[in-house]
Amino acid sequence: MSNIDSAKALFSAINRDRVAEIEGLHNPDVVFSTFRGPTLRGSGAVGDWHQEFLRMYADCEYTEVEYIEQGNVVSARATIVAKGYDWREFSQRVVEVLDFEDGGISGRRVYAMPPDVEFTKPAADQLKNAAGFRGASPATTLRVATTFFQSLIGGDIDTAKAYLDPRAVLVDGVYGTAVGPDNVVALIASQPVPAFGSWRVERAVGGPKDAVVETAIAPRPRAATWVRVVDEKIVLLEVHWMLREIGFDPAVSNRERPGKQVIMPI
Repeated sequence: MSNIDSAKALFSAINRDRVAEIEGLHNPDVVFSTFRGPTLRGSGAVGDWHQEFLRMYADCEYTEVEYIEQGNVVSARATIVAKGYDWREFSQRVVEVLDFEDGGISGRRVYAMPPDVEFTKPAADQLKNAAGFRGASPATTLRVATTFFQSLIGGDIDTAKAYLDPRAVLVDGVYGTAVGPDNVVALIASQPVPAFGSWRVERAVGGPKDAVVETAIAPRPRAATWVRVVDEKIVLLEVHWMLREIGFDPAVSNRERPGKQVIMPI
């Protein structure tokens, strides 16, 4: 059985607020890193986290889910639609990376954009462009995505730019949007880094059209970029962060949710 089926079961359980089922899909010794807080260890801690998460993200639903599977890893790009403290609907783009072992989730990382990030027209156009591409081999897609990041991190800017489409778009809900190779590279280079440590490619998975590249400043995961590749050129990069890790408050709101009231007929 494909591990994608288990990923779908997880998202279905989250959509239906089935906390016990969520907990059961994770191995007892699972390590779970989330954009909202510290690293959790153990399926019981994951269950407790989801209990609180589903209280804050009422009527939570994973929508527009896309999957990449490589070996024992499944990565999913999705849009969470939920209701905040005031019951107003909001959306939040996330990337989930799930490591599987013995049929259960042994490692899980959830990266996110801030709520209600809207894609600009250039980004929407590139999404449409990528949708019409039949795809290449997963190995080719993975090579393009990882070589871009490794070249960028290694300071080989010219090689990195060579992998970008002339109309390449970077969408980053925290640091902004850039169009064109020069601007994309400049925006990435302008992002603040800690005084100690350096960027590195931690993990990557590839599919026919897309790849996910996880980058970190050791020892903690920091960002996951969903990379869309057409004809061996990167057309779109969507950056998702461990928001709390970079000092960005991930809370939709810290205010208390008012209770729902039944409106009685007059």
